Amino acid sequence: MPIGLFRLALFVYLSMTLAIRWIRSRPSADALEVEGMFLSILFINAVARETGGSHSPVILLYILAVLFSSFYFSLFKNMMAVTVIFFFEGIHLYLSSPEGLPKEAIFFPLLLVFIPLIVKGYLKSFVQEREALWRRFNRIKSSVDTLEPLPEIHEKMALAHLSEEKKEDGALALADRMEVDLENLLQVILSSRSQINRAVLLFYNRGEETLWVRAARGREPVGVNRQKVIRIGEGILGWIAKEKRTVSIADLQSQKGKLDYGDGSAQARSLLAVPLMDKEVFEGLICVDSGDEHAFSDQDEQLIQLIAREILRVLQYYREQKKMGEQTRVYSALLEISKNLGSRLDLTHRLETTLASAKQIVDYDTCFIFLVEPGERRMTVKAVQGYDLSIIDYNFALTNGLLSIIVKNRQTLLFSGALAPRGGSWIFFNPQQSKIFPDGCKIQIVSDSFLGLPMVIEDRVIGVVLFSSRKENAFSTYDRHVLSIMCNHVASSIAEAQAHAQVEKMAVTDGLTGIFNHRRFQERLAEEFARVARHPEPFSLLLIDIDFFKKINDTFGHPAGDAVIKLVTKTLVKMVRKVDIVARYGGEEFVILLLKSDSNQAFQMAERIRTAVEAASIDWQGKKVTATVSIGIAAQPDDATKREDLIAFADRALYASKKGGRNRSTLYKNLTQDVYEVG
Repeated sequence: MPIGLFRLALFVYLSMTLAIRWIRSRPSADALEVEGMFLSILFINAVARETGGSHSPVILLYILAVLFSSFYFSLFKNMMAVTVIFFFEGIHLYLSSPEGLPKEAIFFPLLLVFIPLIVKGYLKSFVQEREALWRRFNRIKSSVDTLEPLPEIHEKMALAHLSEEKKEDGALALADRMEVDLENLLQVILSSRSQINRAVLLFYNRGEETLWVRAARGREPVGVNRQKVIRIGEGILGWIAKEKRTVSIADLQSQKGKLDYGDGSAQARSLLAVPLMDKEVFEGLICVDSGDEHAFSDQDEQLIQLIAREILRVLQYYREQKKMGEQTRVYSALLEISKNLGSRLDLTHRLETTLASAKQIVDYDTCFIFLVEPGERRMTVKAVQGYDLSIIDYNFALTNGLLSIIVKNRQTLLFSGALAPRGGSWIFFNPQQSKIFPDGCKIQIVSDSFLGLPMVIEDRVIGVVLFSSRKENAFSTYDRHVLSIMCNHVASSIAEAQAHAQVEKMAVTDGLTGIFNHRRFQERLAEEFARVARHPEPFSLLLIDIDFFKKINDTFGHPAGDAVIKLVTKTLVKMVRKVDIVARYGGEEFVILLLKSDSNQAFQMAERIRTAVEAASIDWQGKKVTATVSIGIAAQPDDATKREDLIAFADRALYASKKGGRNRSTLYKNLTQDVYEVG
């Protein structure tokens, strides 16, 4: 068998063996890497032998194979692959050129060896640089927590339950600038005392009861493990932090513990640690160490205490800067709300503006705005974000749940995690088991943080704004304060929009019946003619008059007449579709605009209306009062293509109904010439 075919057969055999072994025993990933690499080399070697040997272009695939493996496999495995290549190709070159190796036999192996070395060196430097940047980012990000303003003394009991303020990019930039100032202060310590090897600032994490390295300066190299976390009470530094007093250790070698912030590159024999105390509040430690024993004097202690006071001033300055930045952002959002709310009187616009502006203040998952009906027994969803929009205009009763508590007590309700404030105290509260919405309400949300704020006008709750988040401690007492200001402003804005809507409604509706008045009917009719000019389709007009209405007034009195008008109105609204327009034309006359209806469809509707009115009645002072109506019908475009003509033709048809004996419907297109003349 030729040697090329032998290699190919060997490759196929090894491939099948590897596949069968993998299916049966599932070998480790390392074993598969080695065997797969070996098979790739064997395949390239077999193809190269059959396509020109050492002069075959397939040889270049070795370079690609080694380059690829350099990115994914260890240096040892890459060198093992290069060795296998040397073995196969070396045997072939020796057998084919026993008198001496060609020149390419020298440069090609060197290239294969240098590829893994160069790639691994680059990757190592890249990873180190990335890890250094990541460590710096995490250190600066952790400093944002340090910039949180300290609570007042009466708030310390609730400290663990206060939610974190929203972190902005500006806070990270502020923490970055603070790091520069802190390290400059540590450099002052190093410059003033030649015996000091390292100056390290550790900040206190209240939530986790730990110390972490915030800044460090030292002789080259610095020799500080910035990732080290020290628990309070553990080790020398943990004990000093627990005691909260200045400690100077002249001989560290005699101590059982060691300096936890060291990375092992430098040995410390003396330590001076000064606590950072802002009145009664522990902020952290400033530590200096030396390679000499008995290195620190009383003057050194005074210097470090002076620097500690400067560090506290720097910390307080940046806290105030962060607080001012946060307040500026929040009040800018409130100013934007005020400007946007006043731009339009439309209620929907004002509610949507509130949702968008609130997102700039708190990071919520879901927000609802409910309007409460007079009597405060029911509420309606009027705006929502983070939930199905089809829920808008959904109405439900306030029987129980947190929303009912908010409306009944007229106070904000906030809870986050396992605790919630009620009155002036904190109580245990399980948000997973607490009912936000009353029984029977179809709105379902899962909330780990909840903030509900009533909107009150003159001691009447007109609405509720509800914020919900899946994060614990998503809302703070500061958020509650700011959003309460927002809700007060929004409540006034909603009341103004509702009053405006009521005025607009009064301008277009009839005071007695509540349906559109003559003015609004004329506007809608003009709109329909403009619309069909662009998209032609039929519509019809029904002009309706109550028969013998003067006789009803004369017999039973005008209040009875008003009752009959209301009865007819109720019947008309009930009979027509929601898209149709019902209006009071004047006195005892009504008009109906039937959209997308020709004259035949309009006649059928008119007959149903006439029959329904005839069957209806009211009981007036013990007497049964009934009424009938006459109806005239005209259609567009069959009868008229102008607004004035359509009304005039419907009026002629109505006159024909009255002349024909009343209590009947007449189509304009069926009128004879004599009726025209009478009309």
